[in-house]
Amino acid sequence: MSEKTPKKRVLKRENLMRYISIVSIVVLAIVFNAIQANFLGKMNIASMLRDNAALLVMGVGMTSVLIFGSTDLSMGAMCSVSNVLYVRIILIFAERYKAEGVENPNVVGVMLLAIAACLVVGMISGFLLGVIHVKLKVPSFIASLGFMSVWTSVAYLVSNKAESIPRMMKEASDWYKIAFFNGTVPLPLLIALVLAILFYLLQSRTVFGRTIFSIGGNERSARVAGMGVDRTKIIIFTLAGMCAALGGVFLASKIKSSDPTIGDPYTIMIIASCVLGGTSLSGGKGSCLGTILGALTVTVIKNGLTFIGVDAYWQDVVFGLFVLAMIVLSIDRSKSTRGISVK
Repeated sequence: MSEKTPKKRVLKRENLMRYISIVSIVVLAIVFNAIQANFLGKMNIASMLRDNAALLVMGVGMTSVLIFGSTDLSMGAMCSVSNVLYVRIILIFAERYKAEGVENPNVVGVMLLAIAACLVVGMISGFLLGVIHVKLKVPSFIASLGFMSVWTSVAYLVSNKAESIPRMMKEASDWYKIAFFNGTVPLPLLIALVLAILFYLLQSRTVFGRTIFSIGGNERSARVAGMGVDRTKIIIFTLAGMCAALGGVFLASKIKSSDPTIGDPYTIMIIASCVLGGTSLSGGKGSCLGTILGALTVTVIKNGLTFIGVDAYWQDVVFGLFVLAMIVLSIDRSKSTRGISVK
């Protein structure tokens, strides 16, 4: 009896935020639909699922970072860099094709090149953050805060204004509209779900994944056990940077243009998605499957407040208070008593 009770308590603590997310999605959907009858209409549901894709992709990258007890505040800024870079590369090729009089440009090839370039930049960003955090012993909060400032400026240097994807290259954004199952499940969401499942399998079915949780539970013990702590951290930060870049590509395709500030509001939304999905800010607990629920909860809140006509400033107030309440509920206070803090 005494052995089962602690296990039950741990299970309840780990699943609390997921239960809250499920209840929140149901309750909010009912409330918003009661206020505005078309909230649960096919078009709005498809819109929410499509909007959810970019957030979920970035949330998946952040989840592993939080699990080993660190954080990456630069993901939103990296998303902005990727967003403007994707559109800039497409524009460069569009201008070249136009000057050469090419009637049938290789849009798919250009699109894949642009995506690859963005992902490489994102991975370099995450790699640099990981190296500075691990090798120079700079806390991830401080290091990522510095990178957030750097990438925010870089986004403006790449493009200091919104630039639209030209009509001749429209296929570079039209793919984002593709949907399945009678138009309700968009392709971007399917890509995000596949990525979330792959990360989940990495976390739960591999030695590498067990190392991530061990670092979050007790980094000193993980080092003593001979686990590749430094290598694991750098790899995870690199993958998180890649996810941030992919999120920027998604957003560029969604709005068919670039915006050097588009990733700014996503920093808190990414962390909120992870927390609502059951990932602990203290490290050692979390799952990408839970992040799917968390991202959907955040999307429902943001979409619902917009749908019923709540002022943008009040949306930030309501969402900020909601996230703060969820973070308070998610904190594992047992770790603070052992002298373990967020790294």
